[in-house]
Amino acid sequence: MPEQPDYYAILQVHPTATKEVIDAAYRKLASTHHPDVNDSTEAIDKMKLLNEAYEVLSDPSKRSSYDRNRQQTKANKGWDWRRLVIPMSLVLVILFAAKFGFRLALIFLVFLGILWLVQRIGK
Repeated sequence: MPEQPDYYAILQVHPTATKEVIDAAYRKLASTHHPDVNDSTEAIDKMKLLNEAYEVLSDPSKRSSYDRNRQQTKANKGWDWRRLVIPMSLVLVILFAAKFGFRLALIFLVFLGILWLVQRIGK
């Protein structure tokens, strides 16, 4: 099954955008990518994508269906190896404590905590 395009990215709007914001974004992008204005070869393809995105996001029932499918797709994404970082880190801390002593294991644990916080802030 082919992956559905991200209509929010195509219209350059946030997923919580209102109908008015979507209308304005469509008008702005259509004015620059319309084949009557833009002579590039990609203008027709870009305009087709813009029309498709606008058709879905401007209709409340189509938009809610699209959002549900989008959430479902995100939920069904493959397994993420990053889920193992915290459990494996704890195993490493226990091994560190057994091999090198408690102080070094505590320093390592603090370092891992800082890395985890930086990673969370980065999201």
